Amino acid sequence: MVGQNDGTKKSSNTKEIMATVVSEYIERCTSCHCCMDVCPVTKDAFSIDELNQASKEGQEVPTNIKEFAFHCIQCGKCVPVCPVSIRRDLMVRYIKWKVRDQKPWNYRRYLFIKGPDLTGLKGIIQRLYIVLKKITTRNLSCFMETTPTKKADVLFYPGCYIYSTKTVRQTLRLLDHLGCLYTVLGGVTSCCGAPHMLQGEFEQADHACEVLSKKIKFIDPKIVITACAECFEVLEQIKKSSDEKFEVLSVAQYLIQQKNKFPDMKIRGKITVHDSCRFQKETPQGLAARDAASTFGQFVEFPLGHQSSCCYQWNHGNDPGNNLRLANYFSAIKNLAPTLACNCLTCYEELKKIRTDIEIIDVLQLFEEALDATSSKEQKHR
Repeated sequence: MVGQNDGTKKSSNTKEIMATVVSEYIERCTSCHCCMDVCPVTKDAFSIDELNQASKEGQEVPTNIKEFAFHCIQCGKCVPVCPVSIRRDLMVRYIKWKVRDQKPWNYRRYLFIKGPDLTGLKGIIQRLYIVLKKITTRNLSCFMETTPTKKADVLFYPGCYIYSTKTVRQTLRLLDHLGCLYTVLGGVTSCCGAPHMLQGEFEQADHACEVLSKKIKFIDPKIVITACAECFEVLEQIKKSSDEKFEVLSVAQYLIQQKNKFPDMKIRGKITVHDSCRFQKETPQGLAARDAASTFGQFVEFPLGHQSSCCYQWNHGNDPGNNLRLANYFSAIKNLAPTLACNCLTCYEELKKIRTDIEIIDVLQLFEEALDATSSKEQKHR
């Protein structure tokens, strides 16, 4: 599990593969600085040669580059601008691996209970967390931390976001409305490993991915759907590395494919879409979100040249510049539309924490609101 969309098929030992890949990238780099010019995070002054040197195995990482690595959100904006097709995001991820024992507390806390087969204090706290969540969300507890015992055509994989109960309930209701045969796989013990990978915890990421792959293989689905962009990329990696035949779709993609089963009605005014770093505008996932916004409201696209902001989840609040960038982003949105629909669950969970006049919703909410509006009309006519 080297990295999302990196073209690697077999990748059971990410650390070894990354060391080789990074070495090749360093040899290829022309020091043009294009990658750093588009990088959206706070960084001190350093040269590309210094960054390359810090990426080498066995080389010490200077304090300013270490700080930059912990600010990095692995958004991938550096990748398409490279004239020699280097994955600078993977190179910085390798630096994160090198300094993984020096991670800030917010990094450590985020992973503390995520992953299968945790032992010691982490294992105890993970079990207590699961018990508490099952008690407080009883109507979803049957889906939490359990591997489905039956095969199904559609697997809904919320992963760790099984505890994002609003979005999970919305998805289950929409799947029930479609009448499809589905099962659910979610929980911190079924984490896809992406949170670990993005922090440079390669061994933990590989193990989580391997465990998840076995669970999916048992279910043998034809389609796997998820609302999380990071989970989506890991599922694609599993499919590629294991030669599986299932199709991976975002939940919005799956719903849009069956749009004719939902009411065709405008339920909102102007809506714009927040594109995640991985579900970008031109991707099938980005297009599905736009289709939903256009179907159920008046979709407003960002002006040309105005880049959608990142949610900045993946530096875990370690970059002091996050708040100002997000404030500028919301200021631009306010001039476009009163509603921001997120096409990635990670983005939604992060952005909804921010106090703003803009209504932040998961794009799935539009489908649910359409069903509610139809139900309300039917009741009035009785």
